[in-house]
Amino acid sequence: MDDVRVRPYRASTDFRAVLDAQCDLYALNFPRFVCTHQFVAEQGARLRQVARRPYEHQIFVLDHGGQVAGFIWTVIRMDLQGAFGSVDQVYLQPLYRGQHLGELLMEAAHEHLRMAGVTHARLFVTDSNAGAVQLYRRTGYEIIRLEMERPL
Repeated sequence: MDDVRVRPYRASTDFRAVLDAQCDLYALNFPRFVCTHQFVAEQGARLRQVARRPYEHQIFVLDHGGQVAGFIWTVIRMDLQGAFGSVDQVYLQPLYRGQHLGELLMEAAHEHLRMAGVTHARLFVTDSNAGAVQLYRRTGYEIIRLEMERPL
């Protein structure tokens, strides 16, 4: 796809597309997820923070002919080990999956985080999301901690 490019998020044109993708993104990663109006409202409020906190939040969009084909959302966070880049969301519209286009988004995010001065990026991924796990492994991520769950 020659006319696919990664560019910074523009709230004025991209907000609706990124917000509309939230239910699909969460359904892919959380098997018991139920999309509600409250969830969408909360994600909308969170998305509005991007413009108010540009150092902390950054979104890059995969643009295909002026349409949002996907996006990546990074946040700079702090914990007991210091500052790190968090890859909070990676999403591709179904038509664009399996074509290594997620790697373009990951490259943009990593470059942004490097330029912001952080030396490590972290993310969470659901084990059953095989495509995402493969993408993250291809782009250098390793498992450093496991989260486990059991039904009660």
